[in-house]
Amino acid sequence: MKRLAFLLLAATLPSLACDSGGGEYVKKMEEFADKACACKDAACATKVAQEQADWLGKNTQLAAKLDAKDAEKIGAATTKMTDCVTKVATGG
Repeated sequence: MKRLAFLLLAATLPSLACDSGGGEYVKKMEEFADKACACKDAACATKVAQEQADWLGKNTQLAAKLDAKDAEKIGAATTKMTDCVTKVATGG
């Protein structure tokens, strides 16, 4: 499950750029975090992570609209999601 958490972070960070208007990207990442935190089992968390990976792959153009504030919010959402996925995976 640590690998899944790493993949979530790795999928998010390389696409960060310095521009403005990345609100849609931030909102979607926060939605994925909330959805993962609502999971009660590892299968659910894995499904959400796959949905996130698919969305990221299809929406790389939105990454070009991110600025430093967006990157900070995405980092917070990614941390939240990673914590929730880890908690579900470890039975915590």
